[in-house]
Amino acid sequence: MKKLLLKLIFIVVAGVLVYQYRDVLSAQLSPIWNNVKSFIYSRVPCKEPIPYTLNTFDKEFNISKTYFLSALADAEAIWEKSAGVELFAYESTSSAYNVLKINLIYDYRQQATSKLTSLGITVQNNRASYDALKTKFTSLKTELAKAESEYKLSKSEATRKKINEMVDEINSMVVVLNRLATTLNLAVEKYNTIGASRGESFEEGVYMQEGLSRQIDIYEFSNRDKLVRVLAHELGHALGLGHVEDKKAIMYEFNQGNNKALTTSDIEALKSKCDIIKVIN
Repeated sequence: MKKLLLKLIFIVVAGVLVYQYRDVLSAQLSPIWNNVKSFIYSRVPCKEPIPYTLNTFDKEFNISKTYFLSALADAEAIWEKSAGVELFAYESTSSAYNVLKINLIYDYRQQATSKLTSLGITVQNNRASYDALKTKFTSLKTELAKAESEYKLSKSEATRKKINEMVDEINSMVVVLNRLATTLNLAVEKYNTIGASRGESFEEGVYMQEGLSRQIDIYEFSNRDKLVRVLAHELGHALGLGHVEDKKAIMYEFNQGNNKALTTSDIEALKSKCDIIKVIN
């Protein structure tokens, strides 16, 4: 009887304490519960919107956050228009462990694209652009060889400066040529940069996940349409979708299409992963 009484007293005291400090406990436990819930839903794609936020934003791209977030909203809409439900939810700030972090990272890839643009060289993802750029590259390499021979004799500061400018331009061409060769699946050897060490990856964007940590890194885009497509592609990976064989599809391995809508291959992949959704064709 005494043990039962002690148990009742303990329950009453615990209840009073929980009620008295309910606001504090709610504030402490709510994030934990949200993370547990998010983890559960992350294992079941499309049943709950994936929260995402803008994390790293390099200003060297010379675009505003508003511009980038607008492109991101368009990329999100590509999936949600066909799914008929909200698949992603933007959060200006988030402390959730599994929030999808979107990073805009300026590195040598975008630097190369911007350099060629500043020189009036517009590059499209097609064989004609590759061939035209290769011709310019070959011609510039010949000019460089002549300038280097001249510099050996004159040691002219003006010639040295010209050589540095040509090397910078050639290295930018190398990055873009190698990226085009990969994108177009061309059976050609990779070009080497001059006097500089570059990375070997020519992906415009990448999705990474480790446990609850998820992020999308965007490295390069030539215009807004390409930015929307690469964002949509990586958001597809965040939904758990893999690559498809259709070259026009959003989920094709390379960003060489021009459409901003899901193809039949994309829709079938979405249906397969999110079978609770009646996908709109």
